[in-house]
Amino acid sequence: MGPKGRAACSLLFLLQALAEPVENSEFFLPGDYLLGGLFTLHANVKGIVHLNYLKVPKCKEYEMKVLGYNLMQAMRFAVEEINNDSSLLPDVLLGYEMVDSCYMSNNVQPALYFLSQDDYFLPIQEDYSHYVPRVVAIIGPDNSESVKTVANFLSLFLLPQMEAMVQVLQHFRWNWIVVLASGDDYGRENSHLLSQRLAHRDICIAFQETLPTPQPNQTMTPQDQERLEAIVGKLQQSTARVVVVFSPELALHNFFHEVLRQNFTGAVWIASESWAIDPVLHNLTELQHAGTFLGITTQSVPIPGFSEFRVRRSQLGRPALNRSSGGANCNQECDTCLNTTESFNSILTLSGERVVYSVYSAVYAVAHALHSLLGCNQGGCRKDVVYPWQLLPEIWKVNFTLLGHQIFFNEQGDLSLHLEIIQWQWDLSQNPFRSVASYQPSKRRLKHIHDISWNTPNNTVSLRGPGAGHQGWSWGGGAL
Repeated sequence: MGPKGRAACSLLFLLQALAEPVENSEFFLPGDYLLGGLFTLHANVKGIVHLNYLKVPKCKEYEMKVLGYNLMQAMRFAVEEINNDSSLLPDVLLGYEMVDSCYMSNNVQPALYFLSQDDYFLPIQEDYSHYVPRVVAIIGPDNSESVKTVANFLSLFLLPQMEAMVQVLQHFRWNWIVVLASGDDYGRENSHLLSQRLAHRDICIAFQETLPTPQPNQTMTPQDQERLEAIVGKLQQSTARVVVVFSPELALHNFFHEVLRQNFTGAVWIASESWAIDPVLHNLTELQHAGTFLGITTQSVPIPGFSEFRVRRSQLGRPALNRSSGGANCNQECDTCLNTTESFNSILTLSGERVVYSVYSAVYAVAHALHSLLGCNQGGCRKDVVYPWQLLPEIWKVNFTLLGHQIFFNEQGDLSLHLEIIQWQWDLSQNPFRSVASYQPSKRRLKHIHDISWNTPNNTVSLRGPGAGHQGWSWGGGAL
């Protein structure tokens, strides 16, 4: 990844764009320097969300995205910790303003909102070097498909998941695969990047297909249903049994229902980070009969005190307007709202804190950059005006330890955080996404592959089909 493709977990920095007036957000904490937060708190599957709708919709109107809520709370928790730390930013208060991206439908407006000033407008001028936007940095979005939209206004964010995925294929000598992708930018661009990376790796793609995108209410048109039936039928006929899938999770529900309906079994499914730990898909327990599910995701790092912070109730001193009730707008304390969903506790258990650490560490990376930029010491910090172009170089130079993990960027701009290869399990309720390998982006190395339970015929997977000019080979998946 080059300098312009630098990843900072879920961290994006401000570039230039035009702004439009939008409604203010309820997710606000005043401070000397504000961070923007862009998280998916609701899925746009039960109605259309207006693009200028920055407040969280009513609980009954839209499907609650508990993973996004977890990430939002992780940002709040990190800011609170930093503000209570007398050494990192002494006498400086971090604040935040967060908005709900409503699952891809509300990305552009919040990005423009964060770039604007108090009057919601970005003046047209030749030189923006002394322009002060509403926030100094943005944490999020929390999914790659949303990042693709926001990147047009902010900066390019890419997880090094692609190289990890290729190394998994190489390790197991899977050189005859199928690639399925959603019809949006996320699916198209990731499948294209994978094809480019495989071109010189002796890995052949049997075929590629585009999955139909569901309607906002998750209904399928007859044409889309026919398309899904044809794709699964093609999988049935193919000799390839390794299927790589790049798609938002909402586009996969109907697809996997069709996989189950046609009783397609014995495959190895490789999930991109967008659905690798999706608890709703995992709840389709019949999927265990469809084969072995592997996914690329961020490393799980427990954060002391976070679970208690997340469930802290309004009796701790929150104003009454922040309390949720049936049908009321969720504010920062959404637990009552979330508890209207029976699967609340189980979803949090399924998701764990695997992706929370990325947001948590991103906030700390900004804080350490501000520490350097403001010349902080035991006596305090300067409270200079901070421009995003000043903050960005300081971000690339951070090097600190956070909960036992070293946070820094290498020469290519890759963050030091490890990725994990996880396997879906249905027999252990407390560990549904079990780590079976790790990948360190800075070293581009896959390691510690162990204990994969293969749900394929005779623990074998087809390497290459006769259509590629070779005999059909198989490999014993259990022999690591």
